[in-house]
Amino acid sequence: MEKSTQRLQQALQDVVERYHAAGYFPDAAVRVFDREKTLAVCCAGSAKADDLFDVASLTKIATATQIFHLIQRGKIRLEDEIGAYFPEISDDGYLSRRFAGVTVYRLLTHTSTLAAWYPFYSRRGEEFFSVLQYALKHTQPTEGVVYSDLNFMLLGKLLEKIQEKPLARCLREDLAEPLRLGKMTYHPAAEESVIPSCYGNPIEERMCAERGISFDGFRPQGVPVRGTVNDGNSHYYFGDEAGHAGIFATAEAYERLCRYYMNAQDELLQSAQREQKAAPGRGMGFQTGMTYPHGCGHTGFTGTAIFFSRAYNVGVVSFTNRLYFPQGNGHDLSEFRRALHEAMFALCAQSPR
Repeated sequence: MEKSTQRLQQALQDVVERYHAAGYFPDAAVRVFDREKTLAVCCAGSAKADDLFDVASLTKIATATQIFHLIQRGKIRLEDEIGAYFPEISDDGYLSRRFAGVTVYRLLTHTSTLAAWYPFYSRRGEEFFSVLQYALKHTQPTEGVVYSDLNFMLLGKLLEKIQEKPLARCLREDLAEPLRLGKMTYHPAAEESVIPSCYGNPIEERMCAERGISFDGFRPQGVPVRGTVNDGNSHYYFGDEAGHAGIFATAEAYERLCRYYMNAQDELLQSAQREQKAAPGRGMGFQTGMTYPHGCGHTGFTGTAIFFSRAYNVGVVSFTNRLYFPQGNGHDLSEFRRALHEAMFALCAQSPR
């Protein structure tokens, strides 16, 4: 091993072990890479490099990538209004007005005017567009950039509509297998090694209580959740298979997906990584800004994150289970991620090109 690689590996190990010892997360798998190869791998707690994590909102990056592939194939366009694909929207007076001007692009950039969140599972058993209408009537339209799970629920529905198959098959047949990503799946098999993500859903229970919304189907608090999705809407309403959350993957699978973008020559895939004029702090699917210097990335509520820089030819995937504490409280990982990024840039970032 070259001295520079040894220094990076040691620096990465030091950061991960320091925050693990401080109680920020029970388990972690972290990888640093460039556009050609893996540069360092580090694990903490009981996690192994090939374990599956509930990636939470990193699911959105997989969904966005599949949307881009449909655009490349001429199946859809960024400027298409989402209502054009769903008679449930176009044939309904309220929804057709509400979604006027809401395009695929606006869903990807979180500029759709849709609320950040609504517990669809509180109306479990009702058809999706019926619940969507109810949710929109009981939340205020937003302005500017508002990060919303509802955007990617709709994009997931669009994938299923165009591809004429469920999301699990879309993911496997149109993304994971063609790009050779490795272990990235909805519904992990019972025999697979999966890192537990949380104990029940105490945070969402509080969110519902704050909104005066009742739901009697929450998983019991204090019981470990392993192999089913932390996200309430994905688990209770969509059966662990949605466009906004639901994927389980190894850190290596997301390293390969990041590398796909780092090497992309297609203008659409490159543009997705850049801040959009109409959406400060957002690319298409990706987040930009100070958290992701010279690049882009995304986070997942369970404690997962990706960040890469095409300009400096370096990236990091950090998977943790920050919510896996019996009391249900999870640490903010901003400081941990910043320390990873600083170590990475200090030791292996190349001159921008």
